[in-house]
Amino acid sequence: MEQQEYRALFFDADDTIFDYQKGEHEAFRSTADAFGFGDRLDEAHELYRGHNSDVWSALEEGRITQDELKIERFRRMLHDLVADEDRAPAMSAFYIDRLAEQTHLLPGAEQLLRDAADRYLLVLVTNGLTTVQRRRFAAAPVTRHFRKILISEEVGTAKPDPAIFSGAFEDYGLVPREVLLIGDSSSSDMGAAHNAGMDFCWLNPAGGEAPDGYNPRYVISRLDEIRPILGLED
Repeated sequence: MEQQEYRALFFDADDTIFDYQKGEHEAFRSTADAFGFGDRLDEAHELYRGHNSDVWSALEEGRITQDELKIERFRRMLHDLVADEDRAPAMSAFYIDRLAEQTHLLPGAEQLLRDAADRYLLVLVTNGLTTVQRRRFAAAPVTRHFRKILISEEVGTAKPDPAIFSGAFEDYGLVPREVLLIGDSSSSDMGAAHNAGMDFCWLNPAGGEAPDGYNPRYVISRLDEIRPILGLED
């Protein structure tokens, strides 16, 4: 495929740069221990992950707010565990504090961003919660490579709404054809690129199929596979 020239790279954060799965597991385990579910960790975590996925989908569709999301995923989990649902706010707050401490990166992320920052304008775009992401980003040296960080809760809209990119477009005089969005989500990230008219690079380690009507320009299974696409060969 002919290489496209870009001025800017927009990166998703979780499961694209940060190893969210590892951090989420550690934060949830601490929460389960603190709230007396350590002996039911696997059961509770499976329930939580299912409900968490559902409420994030609801957020992307505009059916729930991020404040509601924080608690609702735990309320549903506690309901399924036949436990006291009134503990959901406290569990949510504890979990968010633990999650904000997690700064694990995916393999190759640090070197890729260091090299890419010498050639491109880098922007980090996340649907994550502000209370989590700001603390994580402050503790992760890798975020120094980004010229701008866009967090949906601060912007007031979430991917796949292309309005989340408006601040970066305006600040740096960018147009969509000059930007490549790199992300792992076939809904929020791929949808946002499609809606904004930007090229999309799909980090797709599981080898999934793109949804009908979507055609990512690039598909990679590991971050280092994007290096030749960006002209960053060793």
